[in-house]
Amino acid sequence: MDRLVVAHGPDVDELCRACVAHFPDIRGVGVAVMAGATQQVRYTTDTVSERVENLQLLLGEGPCRDAFDTGSPVLADDLLARAWRDRWPMFAGAAVQAGTRAVFALPLRAGALGVGVLDLYRDSPGLLAGQDLADALDFADAVTDLLLAEALSDEDRNGDHGGGAGSYLVQQAVVHQATGMISVQLETGLEEAYARLRAYAFAVARTLEAVADDVVARRLRFDQLDDDPGSGAGDRDGTR
Repeated sequence: MDRLVVAHGPDVDELCRACVAHFPDIRGVGVAVMAGATQQVRYTTDTVSERVENLQLLLGEGPCRDAFDTGSPVLADDLLARAWRDRWPMFAGAAVQAGTRAVFALPLRAGALGVGVLDLYRDSPGLLAGQDLADALDFADAVTDLLLAEALSDEDRNGDHGGGAGSYLVQQAVVHQATGMISVQLETGLEEAYARLRAYAFAVARTLEAVADDVVARRLRFDQLDDDPGSGAGDRDGTR
């Protein structure tokens, strides 16, 4: 673990690029920073991994969520296999359509503290096992160290979050604020409001944060939406 930080740190992005280069069959990597039921995409190596990370966030299911909740790796070697399609009925098909066939989700943990998940993607079926799995777990440990170092560095800067983990905490706060506003607008609970926010973002193909920004800025009210979640989205294309 230390050797990876020395060789590729202190930048999380560079470490993730080194992770992809290390495994000949891995086509992309994504990192999600997570806390409780919320998650934030921290880094993706390419457009396919970005799409698959956001699918898990918006659909609320997938190997990333399961790996974080259980604290154990989730190794989906073929998303077309019935076991994985039954486990993630919405995510599995959408991920294959996006260009991913296998996903390996490795929890990022510091003791009992869950920090997030490192996701590795293949565009063909296949296993991650033996020495490759051991190496991937080493990369996950190194990513954990760098994320924690970023968060501590952000605190030392007294609120100057820059582009590190602290900025993701700020974005999470916006999502929480938007969820509360939607809850009031729809006169529903926070869990239902968060589900509505995710569903709307998925339907109009925008990020959760972009939609939350519109809600907080009062450019979008959920009590004024038509039944079709995509209705009126074209009027807000400029805010994407």
